[in-house]
Amino acid sequence: MQPDYKKLYEIVCDLYSDTKHFYYGQWDETFYTLRVFETSKMLIKRSRVKIEEDIILTAAIFHDIGKTKLDTEKKIEEMWDKHPNYGAEITRKILREQGYSNGFVEKVVFLVKHHDNRPGKVEMIRSNELKILQDADLLADMGIASFVRPFLYSGKNKRRTIENVNYIKTTRSNDGGISKENLYRLNLKASKRMAVKLIKESDKLNDKIFKMTQSELLE
Repeated sequence: MQPDYKKLYEIVCDLYSDTKHFYYGQWDETFYTLRVFETSKMLIKRSRVKIEEDIILTAAIFHDIGKTKLDTEKKIEEMWDKHPNYGAEITRKILREQGYSNGFVEKVVFLVKHHDNRPGKVEMIRSNELKILQDADLLADMGIASFVRPFLYSGKNKRRTIENVNYIKTTRSNDGGISKENLYRLNLKASKRMAVKLIKESDKLNDKIFKMTQSELLE
């Protein structure tokens, strides 16, 4: 049974739309799910090993669906590590309801459950499918996306544009930015090469916005 990616994505988007945090702004998972899906396709094309493409792409659509169970009055960050397990349960239920085979379902569920068990965090044997999904999850938040996200945070935190630009400057000078930190968490050489290009892309955009706030009025 060939996966109906569009239908599955629509189901996932509907679940996100019922949450308070994951349908808009900096945590708009409908956008980042889309980016992980498309980034997975890019990595699949560059892969030189045998992989199950449909397993990876389906898991890309579902990988963060467990966050819909984090939408509580408690601090989301305190429950963050639980979202892969929640996601595995939700994924299994939806795919079975949609008529996918048990073998297919369990392979997808495995990727969803372990997508956040990255190198340096958890020691485990990673299939090529898991490596691609994990890397796509990080790469999707690099480049232009890593430039846009701080401004989405700005709206939530009620920071003025100039304050937000200064925040980005401080973050980048202190630790090189989250994108460069994530470079060491990637599995594949192809992913690391792609990440370097994306980081340069976001750095150019950041430099442009920095210049836009240079004024004698702020000296």
